[in-house]
Amino acid sequence: MDRTILVGVDGSTGSEDALRWALREAWLRARPVTALLAWGSDGLPREVFRRVVRADHETLETAATEALEQAVERVGAGDVDVSRLVVEAPPLVALEKNWTGAEMVVVGSHGHGPVHRVLAGSVAQGAVNHARIPVVVVRGSTDRAPRPDRRPVVVGVDGSRNSVGALRWAARAAALRQAPLRVVHAVGRTEPLYPGLVISGQSDLLRRAQTMLDETVAKGLHHASEVVVDTVVTAEAPTSALLREAADAQLLVVGRRGRGGFADLLLGSVSHQSILHAACPVAVVHDEE
Repeated sequence: MDRTILVGVDGSTGSEDALRWALREAWLRARPVTALLAWGSDGLPREVFRRVVRADHETLETAATEALEQAVERVGAGDVDVSRLVVEAPPLVALEKNWTGAEMVVVGSHGHGPVHRVLAGSVAQGAVNHARIPVVVVRGSTDRAPRPDRRPVVVGVDGSRNSVGALRWAARAAALRQAPLRVVHAVGRTEPLYPGLVISGQSDLLRRAQTMLDETVAKGLHHASEVVVDTVVTAEAPTSALLREAADAQLLVVGRRGRGGFADLLLGSVSHQSILHAACPVAVVHDEE
């Protein structure tokens, strides 16, 4: 059985953007989609509340099912096989119970009720921290994405095994889209006490960083000759560099945690800022990918 792409839906514009992105990704990968709507007394989507003000459990569940069905209809599944799943549980709990065996988890950048905190980290950051599969947070309207989309896929790399996994995942995403791959390594800006000394050594530092990046690309992409790759080495801070490169990208990919310039991804220093501020969808890839 094909591994599914699991996407959280709550009837909001943000979750429908996530569903739309997941359907396009599923078409590229020839995968089915599982659209999941979580509901409960502590997190009913607004769409459900609008249907029933006073209702018993069965009516609420029916309303949740109808809201999910209408969201799928509004987006349009096309040729993709879509399973509908309604779960009485908080959103993150519902996702955790159902992401085993999935290829990736997709969530929107905002939603209704407690789901609006996806952007602030209650769902997205929880999924990033606990899922052992890629988590994609969809930002921006997918309706406005150009077709065909030739914008690059951007990935942050620091030479660690984790970032090599992210690089390989990003290369496949770029190949599926027939898009270029932009590989970014940020050395990290410092505030020098003696600027002259730092400037004199910076060119050597950047040369060594470029060598490391070239070696990482050669190691990670030796089977991806069909992808057009360009590399960027910068003295910027990692988050600033990635957000800048993501401004004209169709997808930003980071490893869940790294070292050096991309350390503390698990704690949110780069991945959290990316899912908060990137101008495009962000994929956070587990280190074992």
